Amino acid sequence: MNIILGYLGILHLGHPAIYGIGAYGYAILSINAGFSFFPALLCGGFFAMLAGLILSIPALRLKSHYVGMATLAFLIIVQGLLINMRDLTRGALGIPGIPKPTIFGYYFGTNTSFLILSLILATIISYILHRVIHSPFSKVVETIKEDETASKTLGKNTIKYKIQVFLIASFFAGIGGGLLASYLGFINPNSFDPKELIIILSMVIIGGMASFWGSIVGAALIILLPEPLRFLDLPAEFVGPLRYAIYGLLLILFMIFRPNGILGKRTNIFSK
Repeated sequence: MNIILGYLGILHLGHPAIYGIGAYGYAILSINAGFSFFPALLCGGFFAMLAGLILSIPALRLKSHYVGMATLAFLIIVQGLLINMRDLTRGALGIPGIPKPTIFGYYFGTNTSFLILSLILATIISYILHRVIHSPFSKVVETIKEDETASKTLGKNTIKYKIQVFLIASFFAGIGGGLLASYLGFINPNSFDPKELIIILSMVIIGGMASFWGSIVGAALIILLPEPLRFLDLPAEFVGPLRYAIYGLLLILFMIFRPNGILGKRTNIFSK
């Protein structure tokens, strides 16, 4: 998300739909087609990347907040498809019984083992994204963010670079969706509704846009921050909305008082 929002400067509000497609791709292939963990995970990433391509071609021809409106519409459309394509997705009932990973005969069935697997994959993906962010490709992307007209004058195909950014971000979002499905063992369309967008935006903006470490710090902070609510004697139906209220409040405060986030160093699209 930070690659699109922070480095490219495009307000992409369809991200939950992208990793939702990855999650459903993983679940369907692992259950119905008998795919093992890594092939199903990579295929889920590929499906998400294909969705990112379909979204990017029309959306990137728009300007300013219209891109956000188009990508938000994409999120709503995908959720509607997940609900209505019952033969494939089981609709609102969701997909249960998604298997845990089994790699070289070892079953990652416990929380501890799955945590280790997730950390290993997160480290590998972070290394890849770190190389991408510190490559000449990323420098061109940041130039497009700062002055697209100047980039075009220098002979850069800005649409091509934007689409490539969407493909990279969508692929790894799909990988994340596959991991989510494997961990939970059950997914339904509500797992990828617009409320998830608040969490993702909070991670990126609070951590710091256009900051590699900012995304990691923001994600850790947003996940750990509501944990003290577990120790309060509050009704279960109240805790969920309160968590989203905290995310929304933090998002607003950071956008007003520290729009670059904790580790962000560059001017972001909200401060323009």
